[in-house]
Amino acid sequence: MKKTCLMALLVLVFANITSGWNGQGHEAVAYIAYQHLDPTTRAKVDVLLSENPCYNKWKSTVSSLTAEEQPVAIFMLAATWPDAIKLSSYDCQPGHKFESDGADGGDIAPAGPEACQNIGYDDTHRHKYWHFVDTPFSTDGTPTKPAPHPNALDEIVTLTAALASGESDGLKSYDLVWIEHLVGDVHQPLHDTSRFAK
Repeated sequence: MKKTCLMALLVLVFANITSGWNGQGHEAVAYIAYQHLDPTTRAKVDVLLSENPCYNKWKSTVSSLTAEEQPVAIFMLAATWPDAIKLSSYDCQPGHKFESDGADGGDIAPAGPEACQNIGYDDTHRHKYWHFVDTPFSTDGTPTKPAPHPNALDEIVTLTAALASGESDGLKSYDLVWIEHLVGDVHQPLHDTSRFAK
């Protein structure tokens, strides 16, 4: 009994908090992605990111790095932008007010076209429901509900198609930072499943 109590105490003392991807997780995914871009695509990506409202802040953040290191560092920071707009402390667009996306705090998409609109940095929605695609599962036979739409996979498809279209660079910049972020989200187990149980 003493050994069991001691083990339980050690687990509690040394346990880390389990959480979803944080900024570092998204930055790591973005770093890997940037390494797979050819030089021409990297140059286009670097130009598109300069359209983001946080670009000057990112540029200042990475100013101590070499000129060669700065573009990848900015790409990494850009991957965190869709989480930054969820925070009340977001300050890259003075005077720009984001809406809460619904009574539940934004985890469920509102009815109507604004749920999946793609209008760029003028968008006032945080689109929290874009961050996950919760594939349902049950280990005890409890009936499940399908993943709601729109979700991360829907938006990856939509934004990738838009990025490849003839839309403006400002809109492509918006699409790019969301794609960077959502690809990281769908590789994070806490953004991918909903467990249903009795």
